[in-house]
Amino acid sequence: MSKTCPKCGKEQADDVKFCMDCGYSFSNSPSAKNSGLLSNGKIFLAIIAVILIFGAAFILTSGGNTNNVTADVDDVDHVDLTITDVLDYDSSYDNKTSYTIYTEALFLDVPSDMKGYVVKTKYYDKNNTLLGQESEKLSNVYYDSDYSISFGYYTSYKKLDLDHVNVEIVKSGETIDNFTAKIDRNKIDYLN
Repeated sequence: MSKTCPKCGKEQADDVKFCMDCGYSFSNSPSAKNSGLLSNGKIFLAIIAVILIFGAAFILTSGGNTNNVTADVDDVDHVDLTITDVLDYDSSYDNKTSYTIYTEALFLDVPSDMKGYVVKTKYYDKNNTLLGQESEKLSNVYYDSDYSISFGYYTSYKKLDLDHVNVEIVKSGETIDNFTAKIDRNKIDYLN
């Protein structure tokens, strides 16, 4: 079988890509372009079909309801907590008194793998001046409990004029969440 060059009219073998006489490219011909579009069109249709199949499978497996999705505690990748209190105690040794403050919080969500999570507890005065802070691994702070957990123990030899606390959750060096609460000064013994 052979084909005719549209430019010079010479007969060419059916499998050549260029005219051997004038150099015309058969890939520029309308029939070559149509076959390319057709093959690209088939690929495009195949991609659309795959996307539709995966989309339908996702909708069927999720029940079609994405509004009320709740994660199990084992599936979370964040920490959610509610600060319940900031409390204190003092102790004396060799006629020196130290004042220790600490935070209590209810942990609502905690990842099952706590590796890389750090809890930074920062205590501030009313001018937002940092008075003291403590950093601890989440795995050292958290245990499974329905009650508030104490952490962020900071000790000073002077009485701190406390106003608010900030609990920062850090994962692999990056802050992922912050929780701030006003301190009830009536619960800090040395302030009363």
